[in-house]
Amino acid sequence: MYRLLCDETQLAVWDSLPSDASEQLTVALADVCADPVAATEPWGIDDGIHRQLIRPLVTALIAVNTERQTVRIYQIQRRH
Repeated sequence: MYRLLCDETQLAVWDSLPSDASEQLTVALADVCADPVAATEPWGIDDGIHRQLIRPLVTALIAVNTERQTVRIYQIQRRH
């Protein structure tokens, strides 16, 4: 299981999402923490580190550190 890392700015964005988008992000990030490669798509070049989480209501850009078993959220964005 990977540990989720998120700074205060991204937490504020997450908190500001409508409840349906927030719930979708929460469930998706649980999947990411279980298996980040299977639950995401490459972001740019498929280097295994920079990934994107795409769901109908929300997207997130993340970085996966397999050595430390962490997933860091860099950007959360609501989809319209």
